[in-house]
Amino acid sequence: MPLSKRQRKRLQEASKMIESSKTIRDDMSDIQEEYANEIGYVVNKIRTNKEKQTAISTSSDLSVSELSNEEREKNSKKTESNTGEHQSEPDFEPSISDDKPAAPAWAKKLWKGIAKKCHPDVLDFKVHSALEISRRQTWFLEAKILFEKASWSRFLHIGVMLEEWVDDLPASQQLTMLQTEYNEITKKVATIQDSLAWKWGTEWDDLEVRIKIVTLILQKTGIEPPSRIELIQILAKLELE
Repeated sequence: MPLSKRQRKRLQEASKMIESSKTIRDDMSDIQEEYANEIGYVVNKIRTNKEKQTAISTSSDLSVSELSNEEREKNSKKTESNTGEHQSEPDFEPSISDDKPAAPAWAKKLWKGIAKKCHPDVLDFKVHSALEISRRQTWFLEAKILFEKASWSRFLHIGVMLEEWVDDLPASQQLTMLQTEYNEITKKVATIQDSLAWKWGTEWDDLEVRIKIVTLILQKTGIEPPSRIELIQILAKLELE
């Protein structure tokens, strides 16, 4: 049975919440990485000072992944847009890995709808703005990966954003799937907020917190912390840069 107008509106509202939360999560990830880089600067400064003191010349770095509990998601793949006329009907269907069940019929149908609106062959600057083309390129690549991984909640969300409706699933089931996607994003936001890098940046005016964070990282990486005075001097210099 086709979705009603009101059911479609509810699905769109849920998907808009997902998009807003995703933007917040991505922005927070960018900020978190900047905070992590600051900690890396301080740690490497201390490491360099110790190397000079012991006349040992070695190179080292501090991985951002050591500073937070959240692995930064990278969804920056890009494709070249087609600015010419429509060339051909997209005839592409990603495959499901052997360890995943076969794609349900509704997902196959939805994929075809997504491809018809987002395949590089149908993207035209005469029809869409550069921003819209960029969004559709991203959605096409993401939908392909999601289809192959059988990640149906996020896959459904992309379809809703493109107004490609799934009439083969009850509206209540689709809303539950979108809620699952939203919950996953909010969990990741919470993880970022609990990371050392985030505490470093948001509590920049609390010297004791910063000293504890640097000391913890140094101990974790096997570096003996410097004297309190030296550490304070390094942190003070950082704020003046």
